Amino acid sequence: MKHIALIALGEQTSYCCREQLYKLLGSRINVSNYYVEGNLPQRIEADFAIFTSRLAYQKAHMHVSPEAPYVIARRSINYHEVYKLFELPVGTNVLLVNDCLQSANETISLLQTLGIDHLNYYAYAPGMEDPKMMKVAVTPGEARFAPPSIEKIVDIKTRLIDITSLVEMLSRMGILTRYADFLSAQYVRDIIQLIDKNQRYRNRATRLEQELSRLEASRSRRHPAVDLKAAYHFEDILGRAPSLLSAIHIAKRFACSESTVLIQAQSGTGKELMAQSIHNASPRAHEPFVAVNFAAITESLLDSELFGYVEGAFTGASRHGAIGLFERANHGTIFLDEIGDAPLAFQIKLLRVLQEREIRRVGSTAFIHIDVRIIAATNQDLRELIRQGRFREDLYYRLNILPLTLPPLAERKEDIPVLVTAFLKPFFLDMGVQEAEDWMQDVLPVFLRYNWPGNIRELQNVVEYLVNVCDGRPRPQDLPPGFSSSLPSAACQERTAGSGELRSAVLRELALAARAGGHMGRRSLARRLGVPESQIRKICHELVADGEILLTAGRGGIHLRRAWSDILHPGANEG
Repeated sequence: MKHIALIALGEQTSYCCREQLYKLLGSRINVSNYYVEGNLPQRIEADFAIFTSRLAYQKAHMHVSPEAPYVIARRSINYHEVYKLFELPVGTNVLLVNDCLQSANETISLLQTLGIDHLNYYAYAPGMEDPKMMKVAVTPGEARFAPPSIEKIVDIKTRLIDITSLVEMLSRMGILTRYADFLSAQYVRDIIQLIDKNQRYRNRATRLEQELSRLEASRSRRHPAVDLKAAYHFEDILGRAPSLLSAIHIAKRFACSESTVLIQAQSGTGKELMAQSIHNASPRAHEPFVAVNFAAITESLLDSELFGYVEGAFTGASRHGAIGLFERANHGTIFLDEIGDAPLAFQIKLLRVLQEREIRRVGSTAFIHIDVRIIAATNQDLRELIRQGRFREDLYYRLNILPLTLPPLAERKEDIPVLVTAFLKPFFLDMGVQEAEDWMQDVLPVFLRYNWPGNIRELQNVVEYLVNVCDGRPRPQDLPPGFSSSLPSAACQERTAGSGELRSAVLRELALAARAGGHMGRRSLARRLGVPESQIRKICHELVADGEILLTAGRGGIHLRRAWSDILHPGANEG
């Protein structure tokens, strides 16, 4: 078996060219590779030596036996990788980076000879001064030599040994006849693969042109049921509660960003109103705003509704296809409401859209780039859904970039009079603030005691109910059936009056939760005990100061500092 010594200047070139020889000639010839920068022995014994450049020959030929014939290889551009250069805009100034200046200039010459001359090339090698004004580097497998100022590196991989040099090598070794057919077949196979790839690109381009024409046709027939405008602004959000003003302040900051927003709040707190306000305060305000409610779309229709479809994609599909809601929101904002209800199978597709900003219509193979700002919302605890295996953790972190929490009505009861006044306007157009306060005089104390699990939407429904059933000022007995039964009990109200009793009640609820292996937060305690969350917050601060509990950040909840049994069964361990 013939033994070839392959000698390169750098390690990367050495290994790449050796792989090329193995790919072409397999195990028929034994190849040992060396590189000047590292593993060059004092004496190299071989039947033939091939140097990958003239500089490699100058630095290493004295290590090769003088009797061994050799060739200084001509090297060609790796034609499997040159497509990357056509993705750069015409006239771009690029740094051609290589391990030595001679190789860099040779690569530039080869590229220009191949007709890849739409770029302005500048040779660069280690030891040269960083030009700094150029941000793009092109390199044949030597990215490690790129200067620090480079922002983008286009690696066209190591230059390979040219077929003419391979023929010369085999000829001088006297084995060309034996390997000529095999060598030719290898190169013909590469050419066939390139032709096949080119044909597939042409087919894809044809499909894209067809998709583009259908898209333009679809845009001229916008679906009338989809409202592409956001009606609300921050000025439309009523209330002066500190918790609400804090949320609005944060949301205004988010409006200036392009990052994804995740609104977490109970149902009826105005999540879509806040999303529309963010959109209207953003640079995308004059572009579409599209709202999607995952709880309202069946799983079988999600793909076609959000991504669109092409002609013949399924039975009943429109002859012209249809664009989806993501495309309708292009350049604008898409609001993904009730994201916690999205099926797991669809979450995977949504994750790709967030990562790649591409969608693919049902029945099509072409990807369509979209430019959308995403605002998602949920009334569910997504971390708990993740724990239950109903929501993807990677999707959660893609969505939870700019988290925003809206306070429930129970935490901003001081805003109830303002909201009631606004809800009365459509029914009594000429009613002023004074008249509105007079109208709600008898029911307002009840409103302030109620915890409003349905939040602002429930308050609006109750006001509309009272307007329709009462001729004048409503009384507590006029409230909807079942409303009074939802009010805090007298025992709870008495507990509210005495902080000592409420303190004991809070500790007992925390102990019961700990006994069950869980924990509670302030909101859960307020609902359980039928008192405002502000009062629970005050009691918790007292308990923290007394060393009874520990408050954790986020959704970690409240933790007892002593055993639950000491609270539920005081004195049981004594004696």
